[in-house]
Amino acid sequence: MTLPLDVSRCAGRYDFDPDGEWCPERHTCERYLAWADRYKNTLTPDYTGISCRMAVRDCGHKIEVQAE
Repeated sequence: MTLPLDVSRCAGRYDFDPDGEWCPERHTCERYLAWADRYKNTLTPDYTGISCRMAVRDCGHKIEVQAE
C-alpha cells in the first residue's frame, strides 16, 4: 500500500535521542513504512511537504499493514 501524500507519516521513534526507544509496532504500520520508504522513492513531485509525527504509545492512528 502506498499512502497518499496528504496522509501523515510516523517516524517510529518516541523521541529525538539517537539511543531512544523505537515503537515496537513500526514494522506493521503503513505510516512508518511509508516514512522509511521515502528515501527510496524519488517520485515525489518537485518539493511536496509531507506531514510526519513522532511515535506515541498507544497512538490510535496506526494504519495496519494489509497482506497483498
